[in-house]
Amino acid sequence: MYRLRKNKISVKKIAKFLKTNYTGKNFDITSLSSLNNVKNNSLLFYSELANSQFEIKDNVNYDLKKLEKFKNIALIATDEIKEKVDVPIISSENPRLDFQRVVMEFFTDYEFKPGIHPTAIIEKTASIGKNVYIGAHCYIGNDVRIGDNSKIFANTTIYGKAEIGTNSVILSNSSIGTEGFSFSYTGKELFHFPSLGSIIIGDNVWIGSNCIIEKAQIDATIIESHAKIDESVQIGHNVIIKKFAQITAGSIICGRAKIGERCWIAPNSVVDPGCEIGDDCFVGTSSLVRSNFPENSVIVGSPAKFLKKMFKDYNEK
Repeated sequence: MYRLRKNKISVKKIAKFLKTNYTGKNFDITSLSSLNNVKNNSLLFYSELANSQFEIKDNVNYDLKKLEKFKNIALIATDEIKEKVDVPIISSENPRLDFQRVVMEFFTDYEFKPGIHPTAIIEKTASIGKNVYIGAHCYIGNDVRIGDNSKIFANTTIYGKAEIGTNSVILSNSSIGTEGFSFSYTGKELFHFPSLGSIIIGDNVWIGSNCIIEKAQIDATIIESHAKIDESVQIGHNVIIKKFAQITAGSIICGRAKIGERCWIAPNSVVDPGCEIGDDCFVGTSSLVRSNFPENSVIVGSPAKFLKKMFKDYNEK
C-alpha cells in the first residue's frame, strides 16, 4: 500500500524534523539502506533492541565498522554508538521509531488513492465515509459502516452489523463478521448458536491479510482504536482487544477472550475461550494461554505459565 518516493534531503533537515541535535557534516540523503545492504548517500538505523516496548534484544549482530567505508551515510542510533563507529550519527532514544518517522515523512507515497473499485459490491444501505479506498472484488454488507480515510483491500468481505472507524486498514482476503463457531450437541446433531451481535472496530486499526473476525453472538466483538493484527489471525466471537494491543501472525484468540492494552501476542499463540490477559503483557511464541494473567506479565509455554513481571508501570517506564 506504500511505494518509495524519490527525494533529496539534508541530514540537518532530518535531524530538525526529529527535534534532535546534529553538529556533524551536512550532506544530502537520496536513498534508504538496511545494515545488510548499504548504499552511499543513504539513511539507515541501528538498534540493539528488536522490540523497544518490551526491551527484547535483536538476535542479529552487526559489524558496524563496515559502515566506515561508505560515503555520505547517516545512522540513526543511540549516543552510545558514537563510541563504536566513525560515521555521522543522528542521536535517537528509539532509532527504529525515528527511522520509520523519517521514511513516512520524506520517502513514502500511498500506492492506492481513495475510491471504490468497479468490481466491488457495496450494498445499498451500507455507509461509506469520505476518502475511503475499497479494492477489487470486495463485498460490503447492508449494515456496515466504514469511517473516513479507511482502506479495505482486494477480496475482503464485511458482513453483518459492523462498524469500522476512521483511518483503519483491512488488508486483502480477510473476512469480517463471519458466523461464530459455536455448536451444542443434542445427542443427535450439533445445533448452531447463531451470531446475532455486531463487530466494532475502532480508529487507526490495522488488520492483516487472511484474517477472520467473528461477530458476537449477542453483544459485540470489539477491537479498540490503534490495535494491530498481523496476517492469518483468527478472532473469535465476543472477543475484546484493547487499544494498542498487537496480535502477530498465526495467532488464535478464541471466543470471549480479552486482551489488555499494549499487549504483545507473539506468533502462533492461542488464547483459550474466556481467558483474560491484563494490560502490558507479553505472550511468547506458540504459547497456549488457558487461564487469566495479571497486567505486566511475561507469559510463555504450552500451557502458558507466568515467567516474570515485565515492569511496574508502563507509563512511568
